[in-house]
Amino acid sequence: MYQNVYDADAAVTAIYGKLLTLADKIVILNELQGDMLDVTPNSDSYLRQINLHQATTDNPYINPRPFYELIVDCNDVLYNFNQMLANKRISQADYDIRYSTVGGIRSWLYLELGILYGNVPYVTSPMANIDEVNNPNNYPWLSFDQLLDSLIQFTESLPYKDLMPSDISLNTSVNGYSTSKFFIPIRCLLGDLYLWKGEYTQAATEYHIVMNYADVLYPAMNSEQWYETYKVAWTANINGANWVNIFSQPYGERYSNYEIIWDLPFDQNFAPTNPFIRLFDNIAGQYLLKPSALSIQNWDNQTRTDHTPGDYRGLNASWKWSAGVPIVNKFTAYFNPLQPFATNGKWILYRAAMLHLRYAEAANRDHHQKLAYAMLNVGIGTEYDPAYDTTGVGGGQSRDVTNIQQSFGPPYDFDARFGNYPFYRGAWHRNVGIRGRVSLPPDYIDSTKYYDMSSPEIDKPIIDETGLTLTLENDIVDEDALELAFEGNRWPDLLRIALRREKEQPGSGVAFLQSHIAAKFQAAGDAADAAAVSARLADPKNWYLPFKWQ
Repeated sequence: MYQNVYDADAAVTAIYGKLLTLADKIVILNELQGDMLDVTPNSDSYLRQINLHQATTDNPYINPRPFYELIVDCNDVLYNFNQMLANKRISQADYDIRYSTVGGIRSWLYLELGILYGNVPYVTSPMANIDEVNNPNNYPWLSFDQLLDSLIQFTESLPYKDLMPSDISLNTSVNGYSTSKFFIPIRCLLGDLYLWKGEYTQAATEYHIVMNYADVLYPAMNSEQWYETYKVAWTANINGANWVNIFSQPYGERYSNYEIIWDLPFDQNFAPTNPFIRLFDNIAGQYLLKPSALSIQNWDNQTRTDHTPGDYRGLNASWKWSAGVPIVNKFTAYFNPLQPFATNGKWILYRAAMLHLRYAEAANRDHHQKLAYAMLNVGIGTEYDPAYDTTGVGGGQSRDVTNIQQSFGPPYDFDARFGNYPFYRGAWHRNVGIRGRVSLPPDYIDSTKYYDMSSPEIDKPIIDETGLTLTLENDIVDEDALELAFEGNRWPDLLRIALRREKEQPGSGVAFLQSHIAAKFQAAGDAADAAAVSARLADPKNWYLPFKWQ
């Protein structure tokens, strides 16, 4: 079966096609354990178990077997790619790209397993029978921390780590869909691995490469695409009230592509069927999961810069009303109940906002709080301009901005200058920040708590870096909820912060996780469930699902 590069392409495409079968499982486990998603009256007892952090070993949603079925497929493909290279049936350059994208998927799957289960068997060789995975004598079981070390070592060893080049046979069309966004962004994955490990400079380094990847995609470096791709920039089609276009526009649409780094399409004519319609859309009242009362409350509590209440990312964007009940809109934004068989959709796995929020998380922990604040709020040009001129798109049109509106020192360097005297447009001059993109004011920080305000310096010395770092981290976590709700990242984001804080100060991670998860039940008026879930989360062993082969 592995005779030439086109056979190799077919194997890669099959791996990504099978990944789609895990979409509902990943979203359910990563969101329902968090605070943004809740069960409905239609939910079965197993979904309710996950929501309450009391899943039993017979719960079908927590069966790790589907993950390992794809991992075993990856191992088989990687083995055969090695045989192809050894027998000269594929060139080194073609091998490097294809081996890396399959290896990257395997590392990503293992990261998901580590997040969900903690200790897992680490299988990297082909096998004749998948049930061999369940024999503890066959493969090493690694703790989550050990797993991260192994994943970093393997992923760093991959021969090709950049985004998929456009001039190869893999970059084509499958079932009418361009494959340009099919493939895992390995540098984003590496950034995530380092972020989980607490190696913040390395995480920021990997993220920084992708944040500036428009330099590679648009080498002329003077186009709209160059200024706006992956930069959370001022882009009319996805700014403000148009933010919902990221989700509502069809797969591969131009402007959502400025935001989306990795996504996969569902098509009504091909398996697997889009699972998100059944989960989230109120067809005949049978939907299974809904926005939590807390998530709706979070968006409603925002006030835009024009003093209008609400968040553009809330009602009619991330969620909407349907027959009098709230439903998740992100996955079903262009589904029409009057056309129930038209179930096309897309699964967004990585996008620019998540990249920026995780970069901000790393920068904040790596003593670059000002840059983290800029990314989180209203952008680099504004934050790094001591006398911001609001009359310009990037500010400061009438001044010499040579030495301002930019940060320095890789991987923390961004040029956001926007000036006319002399005329200059930095690559990041359209960056508006996560909150700025949706016309929200900054999450202001009480400077008197953390800075020496008596200093004559423009950049005041920090007097309480620990307090500042934790405050900013809390703001980032809150923004994660507003920006990324329901997309399959909430529980991992909460768990990562909890593990970090528990390691630094025992009990603080427990308190962090308890307060966030309990708030979901409190907002819904379920005080008893809030107390019961908090009691279970008091033991970090209960932060993971039971690993039971079914």
